[in-house]
Amino acid sequence: MASFFKSAKIALAAELDKLRNRQFLDAAMAASALVSMADGDANITEYSILDQALEAIEALRIYHPHDAMDLYRDYIEGLRTDPAGTRRKIMQSIERLREDRQAAELLIRLCVAIGKADEDFSAPEKAVIAELRRVLALDDKPFGL
Repeated sequence: MASFFKSAKIALAAELDKLRNRQFLDAAMAASALVSMADGDANITEYSILDQALEAIEALRIYHPHDAMDLYRDYIEGLRTDPAGTRRKIMQSIERLREDRQAAELLIRLCVAIGKADEDFSAPEKAVIAELRRVLALDDKPFGL
């Protein structure tokens, strides 16, 4: 009986972690999609960097990578089919991180990595990241921009 309660406690803790980090997952996939699409279209190098981030960022590791990538692809598709509406939705998701400086900074670092993924950190990608920094009330110095 004790092992049942221990297992239940572990499972509950994992679910609570998922709920706490869901906001960051959504904002990370939304912002990554926005940066990826800034120069016209998402490419395989950006997908690869995002996949590496899903493995490396602790707050994202609790999610199945396919679920995260599906969310990212949904944002990409939304930016193709309804750019204005999807952009509004993305900004709302990102604004939720404004009070969590650590999460906000991690989000910008992820976006910079996505922007630099194809070795062409373009002006449109930089402009999107600048906009995200403004939304999150972050300056550019810590990010080398």
